[in-house]
Amino acid sequence: MGRRRNCNHWSQQVTDSRATGGAHRVAAFLLSLEREAALEVMRHLDEDIVSDVAAAMTEIGEDFADSEAVDRLYSDLAVAVNTPPKVTAPDPSQLYVLLDGAFGAERANELIAGIRERRAQEQPFAGVEDHLPESIARALSEETPSTAAIVLSHLDPGVSASIVAVLDTDFALAAVTKMATLNAPPIGTLKSIAKNLEERISQIALGPVAPDPSARLKSIAEMLNFTASDLERSVLESLEKENEDMVTEIREFMFTWTDLADVDNRSMQKILASIDTRTLAVSLKACSSEVEDSIKNNLSTRVKAMVEEERELAGAVPMSEVMAARGELLRAVHALIDSGEFSPSRGGEELVS
Repeated sequence: MGRRRNCNHWSQQVTDSRATGGAHRVAAFLLSLEREAALEVMRHLDEDIVSDVAAAMTEIGEDFADSEAVDRLYSDLAVAVNTPPKVTAPDPSQLYVLLDGAFGAERANELIAGIRERRAQEQPFAGVEDHLPESIARALSEETPSTAAIVLSHLDPGVSASIVAVLDTDFALAAVTKMATLNAPPIGTLKSIAKNLEERISQIALGPVAPDPSARLKSIAEMLNFTASDLERSVLESLEKENEDMVTEIREFMFTWTDLADVDNRSMQKILASIDTRTLAVSLKACSSEVEDSIKNNLSTRVKAMVEEERELAGAVPMSEVMAARGELLRAVHALIDSGEFSPSRGGEELVS
């Protein structure tokens, strides 16, 4: 019997992934079939294994890369075949076409989104490995040795070795030394570093790009937002000894205007206590509804009316004046943070009530 054999019989053979040796074996079997036959079989798979099988399709390695391995698979499934083809992992577009044909666009998108999220959790730097070692090395050379150590320790050893080979010798030595004493950061920090690094590598691939100091400081601020408070304080105090202006800018990036939307009522009232109505009125111009609501909900009826009146009387104002007013309010926030009177919620931190 050939591969065009009745699909209902095929589905009975592969529905239970455990019976065939796991989702990877089912995935390999499906990928070895012609497209229409594979679609028909997938329609008969149990819903609870579809996600695992779809994910396994993107992970097919060398286990099924030769005809003998596929022959053994077909033998295990009691299906006679003639010289089965090699099986390779489909690219994202091919996987989408396969899933779309079997389950429709909505379910296909759900499955692919689930695969990507799982990959981000298990291999946050998988996307980085798709780039040339030279491009990765250029991007890492603009980071600190500690950040480079985190990245190198999470890449495939072969890829890491290729990157280290093209890094500046002193920088490479510092990064490798850091790797020996590295404590694994939270997954949120890893994903943030990976995202920023991939963006930087993509810029490098488009051509020479001048380093952006602000982007680097934003990355540091984002990383610190995912660290424990005592570690954050220690890092900032150490940096402050070398460059106070840089630390001031990092602190500004750690809490921005949009973050006011997430401040609790009691803290917001402390922040607003030192701000005059004129400054508040100007700062709210061209403001997002989330931030505006967070501020207004913590004003008394009388003060809210005064702010609205000030805002109307001010009329159109230059954006530079708006930014200056917002800067004054944010300075009040940072003053409360420094004094310990206000602690913004940290990245990755679960809030409970």
